[in-house]
Amino acid sequence: MPIYEYTCRGCGHQFEFLVLPSTIPACPACPACEGRELDRAISMFAVSSDGTRGIALADGRKKAAGVKREKDHAQAEYEKNHAH
Repeated sequence: MPIYEYTCRGCGHQFEFLVLPSTIPACPACPACEGRELDRAISMFAVSSDGTRGIALADGRKKAAGVKREKDHAQAEYEKNHAH
């Protein structure tokens, strides 16, 4: 199932449009302004293999660990500044 990327000429909003096998490909409307003057963007294709999935999983874990550190730090700062 192809996912097409579009840019609205009216408002500049970029969005994706999934074409299902049961639907006839039609020109979608911009979700931001409902405009129909769209430019289809050039999309990159995705490759999935054990190697790419492993890399993506490791990257996701690394980002999640960074977010957790930031949240823990923010919580500690909040508790330090708002202790009763």
